[in-house]
Amino acid sequence: MTAPPTAPQSTGVDPDLIAYLDQRFGEIERRFDDVDQRFADVDRRFGDADRQFEELRRHFDVVAESLMSKIELVGEGVRTVDQKLDRLAGETRGEFERIDRRFLHLTASLSPRRRP
Repeated sequence: MTAPPTAPQSTGVDPDLIAYLDQRFGEIERRFDDVDQRFADVDRRFGDADRQFEELRRHFDVVAESLMSKIELVGEGVRTVDQKLDRLAGETRGEFERIDRRFLHLTASLSPRRRP
């Protein structure tokens, strides 16, 4: 049996280069960690905003329902006043007709009568 081939050992790599690359990759990894933390903060903020939005939505639903109820009450009041005005207009019209008849009767009785 033959032994599996092994990766060639690099003996000519500059140790300063390795240290520099390790430092740079470490910095990049820290930057990625910072970015990950920022994304986690943004996710948390969106979660908070979602909760606040839902709370605000429930509040506005309650307010809208209350306003609709009040608008219905105002509508009923307007209908009631409209009916009363119609009734009053009818009664007033009847009274003016009665007064007109009395006035005509009075005027007729006061005018000089024509003789043939």
